Amino acid sequence: MDASRLEKRTHGTEGFPFQIYPMSGSQDGDVIPYHWHPELEIIRIVAGQVGLTIADEQYTGLEGDLFFVATGELHEIRSGRGGQFRSFVFPADFLQFRRADRAQTELLSPLEAGKLWFRTELRAGQPGSRELLAILDRVLEACADTRTGYELHVKALLLLVLSEGMRADLLHTTGHAPRNYHTQLLREIVAYLGEHCTEQLRLPEVAQHFGMSPQYFCSFFKSHLGRSFVQHVNFLRIERASRLLRETDQPIMDIGFTVGFENFSYFIKRFRTVFGCTPSAYRKSGGMAKE
Repeated sequence: MDASRLEKRTHGTEGFPFQIYPMSGSQDGDVIPYHWHPELEIIRIVAGQVGLTIADEQYTGLEGDLFFVATGELHEIRSGRGGQFRSFVFPADFLQFRRADRAQTELLSPLEAGKLWFRTELRAGQPGSRELLAILDRVLEACADTRTGYELHVKALLLLVLSEGMRADLLHTTGHAPRNYHTQLLREIVAYLGEHCTEQLRLPEVAQHFGMSPQYFCSFFKSHLGRSFVQHVNFLRIERASRLLRETDQPIMDIGFTVGFENFSYFIKRFRTVFGCTPSAYRKSGGMAKE
């Protein structure tokens, strides 16, 4: 998934805008860089340990944990060895009613308008966790059994997710950082770096592009994204390299240069930092990260 900026892909289909990623279980070492989309997303940690950054906060997810990403919220997912997750992605208006009953006016409309949202994390064993995990299991079963009417079944189950969320006091109208100048600026920076990460990006020029001094840009970047400018650019390059290693037979040295590294040894070093193995070992293992 090239997710370094606003996703332009369609999740699901026009007639059924719902998608589960990945459908068959996560691959060790999955890296989904910072991105955002207008859909809601529920991330379920299936096994192992998964690192997440949602808005400005960093989390470590373990088996049974749930995380909720609001519409338009910047987020990133990093799974280490044995880390597996599933993401349930759908637009808020997918659940709308035509009739303006109380469920529509007090729950569904505010959710679509961004005036109501799930709290970001729900840890295994906390109130509501068992019920929501069971519902998501039923969603998976419904998607695997595509008999006539399964779409309605999925939609009903997602409404049940909202209902159980309300019962467990997981949805709130306060405490969520409003979309402001900083949020929009972060989106623009993430989009720009995602678009140009294979080029020779230099800090002074990038900072100037966004009307900042290099010192302020570095401080702003680190405080909001949790890593330095150089670390983030390298991370994007390594993520692209990992996809090329899995999906092509392109020589490893060529891949390193293609994604923007000028020094092959530095590429190997940075790749090992992210995936715990060399690019050659990663390719031979079919894209499975090592310790």
